[in-house]
Amino acid sequence: MKLRRPRNSTLFSILVFLVSFGFWLGQPQPVKNYSYVTIPELSSTTTVPAVVETTVVETTVPTETTIDPTEITVPTETTVLP
Repeated sequence: MKLRRPRNSTLFSILVFLVSFGFWLGQPQPVKNYSYVTIPELSSTTTVPAVVETTVVETTVPTETTIDPTEITVPTETTVLP
């Protein structure tokens, strides 16, 4: 199948589309406001007591969960070629 040259009007339409698309891509994008949470104003008579958390968090790792580096063994791989 032999392809023939498109008409001048078709080439012109493609050129107009490409130029318009380029201008459309260059337009600044609107800034989207993602803060949907609105905080209501508190009246001056409302008081909330402060809660003090006194939980002690242990930061040491138990010895049962640690791995001794001398006990780590890497299995050897053997490959058999056909």
